[in-house]
Amino acid sequence: MKKPTLNFGEFTQYDKVFITSDMGIDVENVASVAFEGETLYIAEADSLSVYADGKIKKIQAKVSKLFTRKGRLFAAVGNSLCEIKKGKITRLADFSAPVIDISVALDKSLWLITENELFLMENDEFTKIVDLPEATVCLAARDNKSKYGETVYVGSLVEGLMSMKGKRRHWAELLPDVTGVLSQKINCIAIDALGHLWVGSDDGLNIYDGKNYWFNGNDFYSVPDGSFNDMFFAEDGKKYFATNTGIITLIEGKISYFSFGVWLMHPTVTRLAVSDKGTIAAVTPRGISLITSKEMTLEVKANHYDEMAVKYFTRNEGYQVDRILRKYGDLESGWLPNSDNDGLFTGLYCASQCFRYAVTGDEKAKANAKRAVDAMIILTEVTGKSGFTARATRHSHEENFLTGNREEWHVCEDNPEMEWLGETSSDEMTGHYFAYGIYYDLVADKKEKAKIAEVVRKITDHILENNFHLCDVDGVPTTWANWEPELLNNDDRWFYERGTNSLEILSFLKTTYHVTGDEKYNEVFDMLIKKYHYAMNCIQYKVEDGHVAHIDDQLDFINIYPLLMYTDSAAQKEIFKMGLTHHWQYERVERSPFFNIVYGSITNNYCDIENAAKSLSEMTMDLIRWPVFNSHRKDIVWDTEQEGTGVPAQLKYPLEYSARVFVNYDGNQFVCDSGAEEFVDINTKVVNRTATLPGTGDNGTRAMMPYNYLLPYWMGRYHGLLGD
Repeated sequence: MKKPTLNFGEFTQYDKVFITSDMGIDVENVASVAFEGETLYIAEADSLSVYADGKIKKIQAKVSKLFTRKGRLFAAVGNSLCEIKKGKITRLADFSAPVIDISVALDKSLWLITENELFLMENDEFTKIVDLPEATVCLAARDNKSKYGETVYVGSLVEGLMSMKGKRRHWAELLPDVTGVLSQKINCIAIDALGHLWVGSDDGLNIYDGKNYWFNGNDFYSVPDGSFNDMFFAEDGKKYFATNTGIITLIEGKISYFSFGVWLMHPTVTRLAVSDKGTIAAVTPRGISLITSKEMTLEVKANHYDEMAVKYFTRNEGYQVDRILRKYGDLESGWLPNSDNDGLFTGLYCASQCFRYAVTGDEKAKANAKRAVDAMIILTEVTGKSGFTARATRHSHEENFLTGNREEWHVCEDNPEMEWLGETSSDEMTGHYFAYGIYYDLVADKKEKAKIAEVVRKITDHILENNFHLCDVDGVPTTWANWEPELLNNDDRWFYERGTNSLEILSFLKTTYHVTGDEKYNEVFDMLIKKYHYAMNCIQYKVEDGHVAHIDDQLDFINIYPLLMYTDSAAQKEIFKMGLTHHWQYERVERSPFFNIVYGSITNNYCDIENAAKSLSEMTMDLIRWPVFNSHRKDIVWDTEQEGTGVPAQLKYPLEYSARVFVNYDGNQFVCDSGAEEFVDINTKVVNRTATLPGTGDNGTRAMMPYNYLLPYWMGRYHGLLGD
């Protein structure tokens, strides 16, 4: 049966840079920002800076505020209104007080407020219309057609929303008690192309028709309550809002979020601006976020990550590890430590490059895969014990050499400049077998096939000779590498591992038979099924756990793939597919690209390939594990099932990947807030619950390995599930 192929096409990919005090910006005194083309102007403490091409340039001008109106860039310079064109500042008019806001109405009439007066431009001159209420901060004018001016509005921090009224011009109060306006502290207002007035207050957002109908903020299905500080309406109808809990956009009818951590240095956005190309500049107390966007395909994004994997995540002989950043959010400042699972994650990366090579024939992919598989082989050879594989190696040039648990770290007998880590787990072996089988099938030449067969045979023989255990150099079985029938089937302490570890050893044996052709491994495979019901152990190998434990989820999907690929018996496959389908259905809510694509690759069932592609499109370009702050969102649903076991509540449905804590497929995708504990009470009205899982290291100083994208993407391409 030919599987349908999804051609996802182009999508909008967002990225960002942070403009901070290190670049010469007085971040605490940024009053406003505005664009001229893609050049960003920054008004700060009565001065003006220009940001372009990653650099800051200072302009000698005491600009207190900037305004982009209908394609024109205005500036308040002292008590004067000026216009900026190509960096040149031209004075347009002078007033007796500083300019506070400008509005270009739908009929193109230009309105302006100073600290205490409203003006209208007529015949190229500004004419005073009326005095203003106390603490007026914003202005919106619909048109100049009304004789009595009811279509001009101002917002005050003290007296609320006002509408100009009457032949004898005065301000009519639109009070919360008698209208639909949410608060008497108005921060920003704007009129859309249909003439609706949008009102941002310290208590939320709502819309007014100019007469008696209000669309209350609570009627928005997912716009949070709390302070709306600024808004920007683009000519094409797209809308952007600055709030105390991040940026909200309304584009294509969809409400989206850019929140603290991934996109912003602080949840509170005081001012924003948007360029003609959709670049967003957001002012926060810790700096300015410049959020860019461009159209790309999944393959272009994969090429980006392929380059990152080599540049930022490849350690020593070729191991793939997370990158630790010495400076917040700065990949260039990073370094590469060993991990407890160098073999596992290098194996997953190796597999991605094997699939990539099979799809594209790219020699770089082949070289990447070879480097990775050679590094993995070293882990088995370095221990000096046949078939026993190390977790990791380190060299004397690395800053953490000769540190750590010295009972498990061993200096190489024939090379004192190198050491290796024992106490190897079943996780490690999963990565090794997975990569060896795929490399053998898709990349290896005759000589390499023989080498892989030799290494795999040694590992499997070691396991069998030690009663289905990995046995360390001290003669003691390692803690987690247990596949012994007596323990898995008859010891309650191994209940949660029974299905997973049964799945593992069956997968290992089939892979070993596949690369060696030795029937003895099939005989052990059959013995475990017939005598110890290991196939029955796999019928429902996933123990449902309220989505709390995730370590084995990734392992299970890794192991089920070669098991089903290399098992010839259709009857056996049906048993294993029962376990896979149960597991996938349980994890389906995660929208995991890897889980979905594994499921689709080895079954003929629908695998939510659209969700897999969507999740891939949402991953951030930098792969950094940013803190996240989402508990203010109205579109989240809480799951409290875990609280009965002492685990904090978490989300029932994970958020989009661009708003999640970026973790591997063995991590918790259901976290709401993490690394943002200082902001949980920033606005008690909008925060639904306290932060969950605090102290998880989600602080912008770790970048995650690109295999998270590369493995599911290239596997999906290889199996025809993805077409671009």
